[in-house]
Amino acid sequence: MQGKSEREKGIIAVIVLSAVIASMGLFARVLGTKFTPLQQVYLRIGAAFILSIVLFYKNLDFGKLKRVSMNEWALLVVRSAATYLLGVTLFSISVGMAKISTISFIGALPIVALLGVLILKEKLTAQKLIYLIVGLAGVLLISVQDYSNIFSWGTGEILALISSIFLSLGFVLRRKHGNLLNNYEMSTLMFFISTTLLIATSFMLHEELPSITTWSTLIITTVIGAGIANVAYLFLSNYGFQKIEAVLANNLLIISPLFAITLGLLFYKELPTLKELMGGALIIFSAYGMNKILD
Repeated sequence: MQGKSEREKGIIAVIVLSAVIASMGLFARVLGTKFTPLQQVYLRIGAAFILSIVLFYKNLDFGKLKRVSMNEWALLVVRSAATYLLGVTLFSISVGMAKISTISFIGALPIVALLGVLILKEKLTAQKLIYLIVGLAGVLLISVQDYSNIFSWGTGEILALISSIFLSLGFVLRRKHGNLLNNYEMSTLMFFISTTLLIATSFMLHEELPSITTWSTLIITTVIGAGIANVAYLFLSNYGFQKIEAVLANNLLIISPLFAITLGLLFYKELPTLKELMGGALIIFSAYGMNKILD
């Protein structure tokens, strides 16, 4: 059984991951003005692949590649396709088509927890379910302004739901890996596989390479920033989901709106409303309570 310190590190990793997730929308909005969804995602992930080699170089053992089993390669491909080819790409499409309030609602659904129960055979007790519902209520208080439209779904909302399922699948399947590859190697390989899948799919759809005229200072800076954010995103998810239960990780991930509120306060002097403070209190209570019963 893993030591408590390792579990605590996993909790911290997923909390930081939720902060990284809060920043992801910015990159998609900027790059979405110049590139197709597939183009912008393979540029972001391609940059992440290059950066991961530079940043993780001392922790990479390329000699292991010949010892990776077919099952392990298959799992890496499935997770790469689920996370980036399907999850991130579909989300990038849905952002321009769906209502923000509904996307917030979909993002708060306990899909990670449910997949943890179905795939990892984690137990979902009545007490855990209550904490999941409390966390969902907190996110709704913070993120949703128009509750009348939450269940008014079109193509964008459906794509957002499918995206959330695939992203959650990429998280949960981390626990199915063996011990040969460390989290640095796993992340770097997934970036390489994802970039290959994304570029191949783009070419199959007869998309052209991004034009040189689109490369302004802002675009280059955004691609590099997105690469760094994705390195953090994938490494933290690999590390965090290796160390803690999916049900707990679910409630830690929905802390993301609290980071968005904090950024608004720090950079734009936007004071949180009473509704947002109440929602934040519910999210913290939910995450703390879930941690205590699983400790």
